Amino acid sequence: MAWTIGHLSPRDGRARGILAILTGVALLSASDALVKRSGDGFGLAQLVLLRSVVAASLLATWLLIARGVRGLHLARVGWVWARSLCLAAMWLCYYAALPAMSFALAAACYYTSPAWMALLGRCLLGMRIGGRGWAAVALSLAGVALAVSPAPDTFTPVVLLPLAAGGFYALAGIITWSRCQAESPGAMAFTLNLSLIGVAAAGLCLLSFIGLSGDDSFVLSVWPRLAPAQWRLVLLLGVLLAVIATVVAAAYRLAPTPVVGVFDTAYLGFAALWGALLFGEVPTSRETLGIGMIAASAILMSGARGVD
Repeated sequence: MAWTIGHLSPRDGRARGILAILTGVALLSASDALVKRSGDGFGLAQLVLLRSVVAASLLATWLLIARGVRGLHLARVGWVWARSLCLAAMWLCYYAALPAMSFALAAACYYTSPAWMALLGRCLLGMRIGGRGWAAVALSLAGVALAVSPAPDTFTPVVLLPLAAGGFYALAGIITWSRCQAESPGAMAFTLNLSLIGVAAAGLCLLSFIGLSGDDSFVLSVWPRLAPAQWRLVLLLGVLLAVIATVVAAAYRLAPTPVVGVFDTAYLGFAALWGALLFGEVPTSRETLGIGMIAASAILMSGARGVD
């Protein structure tokens, strides 16, 4: 796959970026599975807010101890906040879809993101995609289509939420690679959590103001009362998010967006595993074949020349 860009990471940076994103998606899939399993006791905005308060507190403490106030410094504030808002939109869209979809199906819809990344990279950054790269993108999209099986009785409006999440995630990756390489991963992770806190707080205010709150709705609930076990889950999710946000930010600084996006698809395998273990959602043969096609596209794209 021939990607042309003005600044390319060295090959050791590429390897470290791949390792970072694999670590991130392994932890992220576990965190998302916990949200799907226990989310009915929370409101969406409530969970996002509380989780990010924990994560932001941990990140701020670590950065201040390790580097002092300069650890929170951002070189390009506007671009980091744009990236953070894209990721906030991604998480809200994806989590809103989880109660109504199987974990594997939501993940398959979400992983249109490598195709989004290729198209956005071509349109926004002038990246050049070779024939092998386009074949990999086509194979990935075909795999997603097979897994989703967009028949009239399957393609509901809810499916659009993880599809939109994939688009937002791809845009965040493009911004990180092209505009935020000089930023500290820790500072970017901290800013992301500030953004999530702000967006979630705004959502809570909006739900309260317009009176759409539904106590039995994960998306519309404002502030359900939490049991001690749920507070412990919030703490765990906050710790996981602090780690995930840092390693994912590092991955997109170390390696080109298309490379990271391809290895990011390992999330699909983890999602299928958690879906089977926690929810009894064994993928059908069609879904398994679709996920396999997406994995094959990752191998094809990662082996293409020109990606450094």
